[in-house]
Amino acid sequence: MREWPSPRALVVAGSALLLVAVAGAILFGGGHARTGAPSAPVTTSPVPPPPPAFAVSSVETTATGPFSATVTWRTTTPSTGTVAWGPSALRPLLWSSAPVSALVHEVVLTGLASTTPYVASIDARSQTGAAASARLPFTTASAPTDSGGATGAGAVLVNGAPFFPLMTWQECPSQWEPDISDGINLFAGNPCTSLSSLLSAVQGRALATGTTDDTPLASGPGLLGWFYPDEADARGLTELSLTPPAAGLRFLTLTAHFFPDAAPLPTGRGMYTGLIANADVVGFDLYPLQELCRPDLIPWVFDAQQDLARRAAPKPTFQWIEVRQMKCADPAMAVTEQTIRVESWLAIAGGAHGLGFFPGDWGTTVGTTVHGIAERIQQLEPALLQPPLPVGIEPAEPAVRASARSFGGAVYVIAVNAGAGVATVLLHAPGLAGRPLRVDGGRRLVPSSGSDFVAVLPAMSARIYTAAPPGVG
Repeated sequence: MREWPSPRALVVAGSALLLVAVAGAILFGGGHARTGAPSAPVTTSPVPPPPPAFAVSSVETTATGPFSATVTWRTTTPSTGTVAWGPSALRPLLWSSAPVSALVHEVVLTGLASTTPYVASIDARSQTGAAASARLPFTTASAPTDSGGATGAGAVLVNGAPFFPLMTWQECPSQWEPDISDGINLFAGNPCTSLSSLLSAVQGRALATGTTDDTPLASGPGLLGWFYPDEADARGLTELSLTPPAAGLRFLTLTAHFFPDAAPLPTGRGMYTGLIANADVVGFDLYPLQELCRPDLIPWVFDAQQDLARRAAPKPTFQWIEVRQMKCADPAMAVTEQTIRVESWLAIAGGAHGLGFFPGDWGTTVGTTVHGIAERIQQLEPALLQPPLPVGIEPAEPAVRASARSFGGAVYVIAVNAGAGVATVLLHAPGLAGRPLRVDGGRRLVPSSGSDFVAVLPAMSARIYTAAPPGVG
């Protein structure tokens, strides 16, 4: 008969088996007995990469035309920005802003010159204060062959873009190339061959207008409009007898007899309101040296221009500038580089949004002077096309004139001394707010106090002072 283990032996054996099981659980279960659901595995989160550094990218120009361009760019995080821009050979003295914080920006630059290299410098700032910059060179398109002329905000518009005309009067073919090199962008008439040949020769490089000496039905690429008979007031023409020119902008040149300080014509000044009303763009010739033979009357260039701008507003005005001897042979009446610059900037300070240089056969020396004036106008063109702001002058100097412009947050002060001696004056310009002013686009800075600063103007000189927008170095 089989003999069964005693109860005591069974208890001992069961206890041994339990100890073995517990030991196995400890050995294979991480050092503790498992109870309930298994614990979750231990995981490690990856370290995120640092955010990209703040930067400007995708900088380009779009819709680049003869007289305007659109600059676009992106930034890695939302930002605001400022674009400083100007002709590539000169210090940028124009600013446009992108004040809304965003990733993609677009700024339209206007008042450009055709077929001219420019540089736009972008300074962007993120919401956290990080800064980044980029530089974009570009070149404007050639002068348009389909040139729709209009006026707006006191400026000539070509295909909707502001345009500062630099004109010459009835030049023959031998002068066209030198004139273009000197900065002329609008030719008035061709007395030697035909208007059509002028249009073909300057196509893509300049625009042209017809005059009463040209074939009335002539047409061609780049024809902007027509001039009424020259000095229509001196010809006895009135609103009723002024024959409308052909299609396009209507340009009118007057004598200076509309100006109250000048002697009136025998018929009086009553015709000027009607004459001006029939034109789109109005100008005049004064010629203090070679018509009036009065160097002391050079400041009239400013005064008469200011008066015409008031009469013609909101139409754009221009002025013809004397560039060589015509009538007065006295050396005291000589036309020089200094007088050409002074008269040009007096006219602009007075409100002219266009200049003409007469007579046109001026030669190399005058050409260099005209080129320098044209270059400076290109550097500041959209600012110069803004309405003039009055500038106070203390003490009152009979030969000193000044005005200011505001554009893109910057203030520009044009100060001219037409006298024979140095003039030191205190200029009061609105909106300066204590900002320093750069002199003639160079390195030299002039401090200001509130709206005032001291200008030292050499004899027969013009100075342009630029105060950059607040916060711009």
